Amino acid sequence: MNISLILTKQCNLRCKYCFETHENVYMTEETALRAIDMAVKDGGMSVGVSFFGGEPLLCKPLIYKCVEYSKRFENVKFTWNMTTNGLLLDEEFLAFARREKIDIAMSHDGLMSRVNRLYQGGKDCLAELDEKLRLLLTYRPGAFIMATTTPETAGSVYESLKHLVDMGVRRFNLAIDSRPCAGWDEDSMGILSEQLGMLGDLILSRFKKGEDIFFNPFEEKILSITKDRKCHVCQLGMRKPYIDWDGSIYPCIQFGGVAEYRMGSVQDGIDQPRREIIYQSSLKKPAFCEGCAMQKRCVNDCSCLNYQQCGDMAQVSGEQCAFQRILITQADEMARKMLQADEKHFADRYILQSR
Repeated sequence: MNISLILTKQCNLRCKYCFETHENVYMTEETALRAIDMAVKDGGMSVGVSFFGGEPLLCKPLIYKCVEYSKRFENVKFTWNMTTNGLLLDEEFLAFARREKIDIAMSHDGLMSRVNRLYQGGKDCLAELDEKLRLLLTYRPGAFIMATTTPETAGSVYESLKHLVDMGVRRFNLAIDSRPCAGWDEDSMGILSEQLGMLGDLILSRFKKGEDIFFNPFEEKILSITKDRKCHVCQLGMRKPYIDWDGSIYPCIQFGGVAEYRMGSVQDGIDQPRREIIYQSSLKKPAFCEGCAMQKRCVNDCSCLNYQQCGDMAQVSGEQCAFQRILITQADEMARKMLQADEKHFADRYILQSR
């Protein structure tokens, strides 16, 4: 049983591409602990808990309390992770996270942060993000970093991600601004494709030196071939229910607050028939994708993303389709060059290892 706890919808940043409402609401201790009780009841010997927001580190005392509370379940193995903008990380919390084995994923857009990651007053936070990233990597060298680009910053993607690599990041992701109003067009997608090609060459150059850098979107596309598997499986509502600040349960974060997708509460538990209905409705494949040879290598079944962009789980936006085609093209080009450069290293990384 894996759950995500939306500790608050409030945040200390106002990123341009954020879909959050920034409501001044917070999960109570009672709700959080009931959520853990529910997860233990349904999860048996293994429970995963993700702390999410808004900015979850605005609720540090509640995070401490949840971890402490979990220790009363002596025979249950808990795994913990959190997604944070990182600005409230400090030595005390990082020492706690290392001791309790809490995986931390930090949002950082590299140099693009100057444009998109802003304080409430409009000032960018790049310097502070860099400072916190260095601190995080001191405690967790393998920390996962998540970047987002917009049409406005597409031309800075390579330098931005290189900035992260130069700081010591070895595992990272890139998403596009997925709001319907983002403004992606053929020109900005073309620029993004060129930038990702340059990133592939950077990763290749490090690969040739025996250094592995993992850019998650490329890794998924390559492994879908070498491991003969679909790069994304949605399992809406089944894999990780999202528990909103008020205790309501939804299948994924983008459905939070939408009454028709509510599937229970921590007080009453998960409404299993409702959960099954939501899951089955998510299995409908987008008609737009019928006949496409790249379905297996695409995230076209991501109900959360489809709903956000199109208002319909069974529809895929043109922007997302274009982005996926770019990723597949550039990942394949990088993989081809890797295979030619060092076949054994390529086999060790993509075929023998079970990533």
